[in-house]
Amino acid sequence: MHKSKESHFQVAYRILHYLKGSPRKGILFKRNGRLTLDAYTDADYTGSLVARRSTTGYCTFLGGNLVTWRSKKQNVVPRSSTESELKSTAQGLCELLWLKIR
Repeated sequence: MHKSKESHFQVAYRILHYLKGSPRKGILFKRNGRLTLDAYTDADYTGSLVARRSTTGYCTFLGGNLVTWRSKKQNVVPRSSTESELKSTAQGLCELLWLKIR
């Protein structure tokens, strides 16, 4: 996402074109014996040397299939790597709870 090239846009366009032309098909999700909801979070403590802000990231899986993901710079400069990781975990947990309610 951060250093996308023309080839990345072409692949994304092909996927969108396929989905538009195949409304009854879609994206394949593999079948799993159990339907569990898992989330993984991570933070890059002061990854930006200019802004000194951390980058937060999380992804959620439903039955082993990726359903949501996000990467974002945190709004404030954290005081420690622990604070950065806790903010990342909190955002991932909010997403997980939102998915569970749905």
